[in-house]
Amino acid sequence: MPDVFVSSPEKAEKKPELAKKETPVNPLAAFMPRPINLRFETQEKKEKIVLLLRRHMITNIPWLVIALIMVICPTIIGRVVSLDFIPSSFRLIISLAWYLLTFAFAFERFLSWFFNVNIITDERIIDIDFPGILYKDISETKIDRVQDVSEKTGGFIRSLFNFGDVAIQTAGAIPEICFEAVPNPGRVSQVLNELILEEEKEKLERRAR
Repeated sequence: MPDVFVSSPEKAEKKPELAKKETPVNPLAAFMPRPINLRFETQEKKEKIVLLLRRHMITNIPWLVIALIMVICPTIIGRVVSLDFIPSSFRLIISLAWYLLTFAFAFERFLSWFFNVNIITDERIIDIDFPGILYKDISETKIDRVQDVSEKTGGFIRSLFNFGDVAIQTAGAIPEICFEAVPNPGRVSQVLNELILEEEKEKLERRAR
């Protein structure tokens, strides 16, 4: 299948700016168009990644605030309440256990954000979710099975930071794939529509032959 972003010179100016350049891989990026030298587990030989997405970075603020409160909580309690009645060795064990719990909470939240990704290639759409550390849920559909693409950006925060949901209606076994809280939902929809048009053109060319 031809790359949706490869075209004849006279039509090149019609392609979106996103399609014209590859980007170096930034491990913490939430919006990566055409990442260089990046592959995923089930990627086919000639398949190219068009977009790799994660939830917007700002969605991490709630759990970061909770983790920060958990870090300072022992200090605040120690100043408000006298804990002298507890042996110092016990206080040390309790503090270590608390900070270990805090680290585990923050680490699990980070891993959830980092590994829950949405991938758009020139062949298919893939949604990878990790509901738990030991459980992986993968939903995917071919580009030619996509029936409709819609975006939703609501609320002050989402409008201010330009992130939202992209819902993809399909004709496959999975009726809908949703990219949640991704950056630039308008550009994501544009890229998907470009891929759908390219797929339709290819089918018409095959029939004409």
